[in-house]
Amino acid sequence: MATSDKLIQVQDLCKHYNHGALHALDGVTVDVNKGDVMVVIGPSGSGKSTFLRSLNLLETPTSGSILFDGVDITKKKYKDETGKTVKLNIDIHRQKMGMVFQHFNLFPHMTILDNMTLAPIQVKHMSKGLAEEKAKGLLARVGLEDRAAAYPIQLSGGQKQRIAIVRALMMEPEVMLFDEPTSALDPEMVGEVLSVMKELAQAGMTMVVVTHEMGFAREVGNRVLFMADGKLLEQGPPEQIFGNPVHPRLKDFLSKVL
Repeated sequence: MATSDKLIQVQDLCKHYNHGALHALDGVTVDVNKGDVMVVIGPSGSGKSTFLRSLNLLETPTSGSILFDGVDITKKKYKDETGKTVKLNIDIHRQKMGMVFQHFNLFPHMTILDNMTLAPIQVKHMSKGLAEEKAKGLLARVGLEDRAAAYPIQLSGGQKQRIAIVRALMMEPEVMLFDEPTSALDPEMVGEVLSVMKELAQAGMTMVVVTHEMGFAREVGNRVLFMADGKLLEQGPPEQIFGNPVHPRLKDFLSKVL
């Protein structure tokens, strides 16, 4: 269940391109609470992916602030709990944010087990034995324990995406960010990936999910954001967004996708 603990606080976030001619994000303000399963919907080009990628600075905002665990990650320096000015290390904050993309970004020349253990060993200095034990446990969780020695080319799209999800979990993130994780999959593979995401949500993982899967948004999300033209036009629980939408743009969008 979501709590009132704010994990990410986004304030007046803007992202402009072409010297301000294109507003990909236009003053987005929203909090992500611990335990939230926040689903972001909207038409193509609405700024959903830009918003998601801004949360871990894969996109650098033009203006606005993003507080993660109380630290504004858009600033180069911040004051720690003792009041000392500290230089921001964005890589440390990114370790706390797992990211799953449309495309799986697995290293083709490495086995599934090596793909999963690389970052924990290199970045978190986890022992090889512990990393492999953890990886095998996560593979079992998604029904792929028999694929540890396989290479990505030997896996289906749905299997690769499940691997991408548990690879992100290897870093024990505080929040998982999903950027249209099923859009590159064949329709029959979508369900197996969504079921893993549902299980994560039920286990209490904080998640921000950009998706066109309205069934997932309705069933699994506890908060739904609707974006269009770079603006956050409406937000609320799924029953409100889908059952009693207010903004005309949202009504129009839902009439086309439901």
